[in-house]
Amino acid sequence: MDIVDLKILDIMSKDSDTSLKEIGKLCGINSPSAISKRIKKLREQNVIKRFIPVIDYSKFGLNFLAVTFVRAKYGKSYTDRLSTKLKNVSGLITLLEILGEIDFVMITLNKDQETYKENMRYMMSLEEVERTDTRVVVDNFMLCDFSNIKLLDSINDKKDK
Repeated sequence: MDIVDLKILDIMSKDSDTSLKEIGKLCGINSPSAISKRIKKLREQNVIKRFIPVIDYSKFGLNFLAVTFVRAKYGKSYTDRLSTKLKNVSGLITLLEILGEIDFVMITLNKDQETYKENMRYMMSLEEVERTDTRVVVDNFMLCDFSNIKLLDSINDKKDK
């Protein structure tokens, strides 16, 4: 992977619909087919995993965003068992296993408070769950937007060290 690949990734992370011609222009390469070959190679290397649309879920009435902290009951393979079950929670956006007093952080997007309560009832019915703690999000300034990650800067930082 070289600087041109990083530029391609930077451009596509902001808008994957950018034309090959425009990407080439921004990278200093006049051949759209050369850009296409590079993107194909990045996909084959699994650097680009997939292209997905950014959907405004509020248009579907999904407005109740919640962050839930889950503390599990300690036991053999408890995080594996619990993570499998937590993946069934309705509206699950993110499930992170973390270290410390809390074992998991979940972000869910639901229609309303009542729908979220159904999730809570499910979670509390799981034998691996010791307790939960939920925060309701009042404003979403930047959720799951990785376009701010500057790959070129991270490569330059490594060179400086």
